[in-house]
Amino acid sequence: TQLHSYLMYETIRVSMSRHQTPINLYHISDDGFIDAADSIIRREVIQCFETIHPSHPDVPTIGFRCAFCKNAAHRAPYSSFRPRSLKTIYRDFLRFKSNHFAQCVHIPEDIRGRVALVHVRRERARQGRQIIGSSTRGGGNKAWWVTSAKKVGLEDRRDGLG
Repeated sequence: TQLHSYLMYETIRVSMSRHQTPINLYHISDDGFIDAADSIIRREVIQCFETIHPSHPDVPTIGFRCAFCKNAAHRAPYSSFRPRSLKTIYRDFLRFKSNHFAQCVHIPEDIRGRVALVHVRRERARQGRQIIGSSTRGGGNKAWWVTSAKKVGLEDRRDGLG
């Protein structure tokens, strides 16, 4: 079945119509466009879900949440978020990563270990490049977050039609 959900703040709506929830933001073509650690979290930790809009109970909305503590009685801060538009998913993801991923006791250690390994490798590469006068950075291509969200069926909508 098709799912038509909207995330509505002011006049912006996000429609997800090609998938059943929950889904994740990971797309096979993420590699090379976003940070490897972020890719792991997108693929294995964050999932998209349908919920009710806080100020419009008749409008189903799309949110993102931690797949590991979604049913837990006690969750670390920022376990879920509802972006205003596709352009704000990346910013909200960064908040999730710094406020939730770092504190959630339900995320398996193997996932944490792989994310930490990416950070260690990045730091070693950064140190090596500083020696020869270059630089490196983590993070990712913000535009890719919008593009990949569209690839999994999310889109900004102004008319509210699914």
